[in-house]
Amino acid sequence: MMNIPSTEARVLDSFDDERDRFLPEGPRCLTVEGREALIWVNIQTAADATGGTIHLRFWDNGERRDLPQAARPGFVMPTDRPGFVVVGREKEIGLLDLRSNEWTAWATIPDKNPRTIINDGEIVQGGKAIVFGTKDVRFADPIAHLYLFTVDDRKITILADKQTCSNGKILMKSGFDRMLFDIDTPKRTVVRYFVNLERRILEDVRKCIDLKSIEGFPDGMVNTGWDTFIIAFYNPSRGGTGRAIHFHLESERIIEEWTTPGSPRVTCPLLFERDGKVQLVLTTAVEGMPAEMRAQSPNAGNLFIADVTLEERLPRAEVVRIV
Repeated sequence: MMNIPSTEARVLDSFDDERDRFLPEGPRCLTVEGREALIWVNIQTAADATGGTIHLRFWDNGERRDLPQAARPGFVMPTDRPGFVVVGREKEIGLLDLRSNEWTAWATIPDKNPRTIINDGEIVQGGKAIVFGTKDVRFADPIAHLYLFTVDDRKITILADKQTCSNGKILMKSGFDRMLFDIDTPKRTVVRYFVNLERRILEDVRKCIDLKSIEGFPDGMVNTGWDTFIIAFYNPSRGGTGRAIHFHLESERIIEEWTTPGSPRVTCPLLFERDGKVQLVLTTAVEGMPAEMRAQSPNAGNLFIADVTLEERLPRAEVVRIV
């Protein structure tokens, strides 16, 4: 096996409460009250929980704010309205006031199956649309969907069906359309689509990266430039170290990796620039580990951070435009 550069990430934030470690995902950067912060969701706080939490962590002093949610949040996205974020929660998309924790529902997905909830999503370039997916909470059957939500008319359209756990997404502009790279976790592949926003359909479906030879399941994904991605791998089969891997899109070549000591279930990566350098944040999860596995994984559910060297500039971070 070819040696690849490997960097050990360090713990950024450790949680005393096991509920905060259960299923963190979807980190994003935003500014709150003039302060730079990190925001992420904890989809649920226990195996039988019907609610979750949205967490804020401020970079200036490490302060953390927790916003308990009455339903399970799958994603959180910054907006151009200060103090407000868009959240996909259970079967709804809506607006959350970060000061009051007040929730305003915008739209509901056309799916009443009690086993499906909203999972990962990504902002379409320009900030006027979101592509997001749902998941089977049992991680068993292809009963979930891929959706398009448009901000101005609050409309939700099914783009694809027969998903089981719709996870990492990357959108790139390609002419008048948008190129979507998408992960349905159990299939262990990255699939490319063209999103026709005007017709609200997907076109030209192609498999891009086959990940079946990699230990664990692909979860969240982030764009590093035009032709490389970082993918987080969630490993449910053992304790110990986890990893996120940097792939070249066309060749499927592994460029480098980042490891998370004592935390095998890596859920999502985030790249951002701060203090003149690019850094990588990784969320990880416990999600009901057996006791023996949990003992082997003391950092499970913690946030990790690592420095990154990239040859290209990071793509501009999008925000949902509601103003």
